[in-house]
Amino acid sequence: MRPLLLLLGRLWLRSLRLHWVDGDSLPPAGVIVLWHEHLPICMRAFAGRGIHVLISKSADGEWAARACAAMGYRVHRGSSSRGPLEGMRALARSLEQGPALIGMALDGPRGPRRLPKPGSLWLAGFADVPLIPVRVEAQRAFRLGSWDRTLIPLPFSRVLIRLGPPIRSGSPQELAEAMEGQAQISRVDKHVQTS
Repeated sequence: MRPLLLLLGRLWLRSLRLHWVDGDSLPPAGVIVLWHEHLPICMRAFAGRGIHVLISKSADGEWAARACAAMGYRVHRGSSSRGPLEGMRALARSLEQGPALIGMALDGPRGPRRLPKPGSLWLAGFADVPLIPVRVEAQRAFRLGSWDRTLIPLPFSRVLIRLGPPIRSGSPQELAEAMEGQAQISRVDKHVQTS
């Protein structure tokens, strides 16, 4: 059953029409931060760039790790409940070994929703790299009843993605405000790049 769901998930992701507002250019090194509810969309948006990600050691995490590896991500295992230090150390080593991009869900893996955890701030400060906030919007979509209210755009929907200005320092609260403070992007269509 699970392989079928993975296949359907891949077909759904491929059907989405991603549009980058102001382009999809990333620095050579940094920590890309997003809300957990946008994780499936961002998996598609940043695929094939060799971004390092941290995935739970749970059974569900095993499937997610395989899917991410197949999409070109560099997977490290660990979570807030099982091996958090091991996983964060692996991400820190990736940044120490040369320019690298890390992808992290700010409020993952278990929430509360849109309440940033300190890990991404610690990691960016440790490696002296910027945090790169990501904002996602989809007009034709629904939300799951999960803790993060995962955003599920309908197949073939148009999804807008914006990279916010890099953030060098701040508290989790300031980071949350920066994530929420980006202007609504659904009305800003003049600088859109299709992916």
